Amino acid sequence: MTQPCTEDHSAATGEYCDVCGLRLRGAQAAAPPQAPAERCPSCGAAREGRFCEVCGYDSAMGPPPEPAAAGVPEVPAPQPARGGPWIAVVRADRAWFEEVLRRNGPDAGSLQFPAFSTERRFVLDGPRLAIGRRSRSRGIEPEIDLSARPMDPGVSALHALLVSRADGGWDVVDLESTNGTVVGDRPDPIPPNTPVPLADGDVVKVGAWTTITLVAPD
Repeated sequence: MTQPCTEDHSAATGEYCDVCGLRLRGAQAAAPPQAPAERCPSCGAAREGRFCEVCGYDSAMGPPPEPAAAGVPEVPAPQPARGGPWIAVVRADRAWFEEVLRRNGPDAGSLQFPAFSTERRFVLDGPRLAIGRRSRSRGIEPEIDLSARPMDPGVSALHALLVSRADGGWDVVDLESTNGTVVGDRPDPIPPNTPVPLADGDVVKVGAWTTITLVAPD
């Protein structure tokens, strides 16, 4: 149907006049296009304000973090160093020697506590450090070498292992040593091939008189 425009151009059709471009009489103005509805970045529901009416998520916070994949544990962030490496302090301990005699260890009757010994310190600066006695014939070179005089006869060539943890601490593992490894005041040696966590000040007892005290950095 032909409708005149405001200038009475009767041949005009559609919403606007083909002659002068004016709007036709009675023509309805086209509704402005509606903006697409905003979606909640968390649940995807339509929302009008800042907070989602479905899940309550605050859109001002941006997209939520993606969930961790199933079955994949989150890796803890590495812990900053507290001022330096741990230290292992090696001593000849008479109290441990007396305990070994009381327990009637191998050759207990022939053991003698050394008349003189020097305290030694080892820096724990690797992922794992062996405790034992050096043996060139067997190619054994432990990082914590207890073969210096006075040599403890109860220490195996490969006695135990110190293993660093992700949190910066250390575990001790007995390597099926002949006389076992004792931690602190435990009455029995720790089970072989099993990591046992150590804390600052813990004492590892090996051989006939040797103790190894772990000291954490300040």
